[in-house]
Amino acid sequence: MTPIIPRSKEMRILQPGAPAGAADPAVQSRAGTLVAPALSHGAGERRTFYLETYGCQMNDYDSEFIASRFLEEGWAPAERPETADVVLFNTCSVRQGAEDRVRARVESFAGAKRERPDMLLGVIGCMAQRLGEDLQAGNGLVDLVAGTDTYRDLPDLVTQRAAAAPGTKLVATPQDSVHTYGITNYPRPLDGPCAFLTIMQGCDKFCTFCIVPFTRGRERAKPWREVVEESRRLVERGAKQITLLGQNVNSYRDGEVEFSRLLREVDRVEGLERVHFTSSYPRDMTTEVFRAIAECRSPAEFLHFPVQSGSDRVLKRMKRRHTAEWYLRKVEEAREIIPDVQFVTDLIVGFPGETEEDFQDTLRLVREVRYAECYMYKYSPREDTPAVRLPDSVPEEEKSRRLTELIDVQRKIGMEILEEQVGREMEVLIESPSRRNPREPFGRTRNRFMVVLPEGSAQTGDLVKVRLEELRGSTFRGVPTETGE
Repeated sequence: MTPIIPRSKEMRILQPGAPAGAADPAVQSRAGTLVAPALSHGAGERRTFYLETYGCQMNDYDSEFIASRFLEEGWAPAERPETADVVLFNTCSVRQGAEDRVRARVESFAGAKRERPDMLLGVIGCMAQRLGEDLQAGNGLVDLVAGTDTYRDLPDLVTQRAAAAPGTKLVATPQDSVHTYGITNYPRPLDGPCAFLTIMQGCDKFCTFCIVPFTRGRERAKPWREVVEESRRLVERGAKQITLLGQNVNSYRDGEVEFSRLLREVDRVEGLERVHFTSSYPRDMTTEVFRAIAECRSPAEFLHFPVQSGSDRVLKRMKRRHTAEWYLRKVEEAREIIPDVQFVTDLIVGFPGETEEDFQDTLRLVREVRYAECYMYKYSPREDTPAVRLPDSVPEEEKSRRLTELIDVQRKIGMEILEEQVGREMEVLIESPSRRNPREPFGRTRNRFMVVLPEGSAQTGDLVKVRLEELRGSTFRGVPTETGE
């Protein structure tokens, strides 16, 4: 199992009723004016909540579901965390740094809690599931610890904690290997034409470096008809691209259909132009999945295909269940079936026992596959994972050297792939205004190359035929040749 991509941010603010990504007025000053007396409402007054999300796209989806549950129970969103009756931190545990950021964030509420002792702070999600009773943050500031299988019941848990004695820390970390959930009452408008949809939860693979099976539980799949119906609802709300999410998304099986059939069913949703999926597990990537991508209209020619290492010896230690040779054959098969497919992968250097020869095997694999993108990391030990007990740790300096060399190799390959695209015509989905110049539309091709168009040439949500005229950094300058919908 690998973290879900992209990893451009660790923390996002969810303000239901506001567009996703809207600026948070209190980001710079967290100890501002304290207004609403917590959980002490008169008749007709609504309790308020505030939700911050750390980590991956699945956590974003979870936060949308959590916010919808609070709204269904009559709560109102707070504009600022300092004024909320309850502040919830939806957390990530993939790396220690993510947990450290949450602890620091909780500690920043010490002054607010002194002014309003009835304000509740809750740590929820993967960090809460992993640590449970042992979760410590902010010298006793945390009132609620709720794991990844409590989201449906969070409003009730908050109410229970509010009724408990001062200083009580309510801990709820049950494990549910059966139920899934979907969003029917969305808490805010879509921010552009791209949406995310979790189709399965959990992981049964138990790679030795990964904490996720211990925080997300066993694999269980949302029924395929619910996935299709939720896709329709997202399209009705304005989505033209949906990314299907799961810890091992292509391991999907709901008892009726497996992943390739699900892709074909989702492809029938009218108005849905593109389907991406992440994260995938190589051993569960079948020929039928490749054929579904090639034969259907919406699945994009872009595969997140995490290899982790190019060394069979290291892969065995990681318990990845594939060899480098098997992986390369699968890449070749995909390229034979799917025209113009591009690959992105995850790589870890400095895993315990990795020798220089093992590292050179990884470089050879990267050069042979020629990835469009790579997510590259130094190995970071995670408490409670089997890998922390492996001998022969790699010195930190050597990890850094290997990571730098790997980045240099991949950067050269990535730029070569981009340069090969100049002059081609591709379909671009306009996702938003450009960050550098908001008057210029920004979008991506089906295989996720970034493109900026001239001012006034397209609107967010448009599908545009574009000639890639020039490459600036890693972004193309494009000229429309034909405008779609």
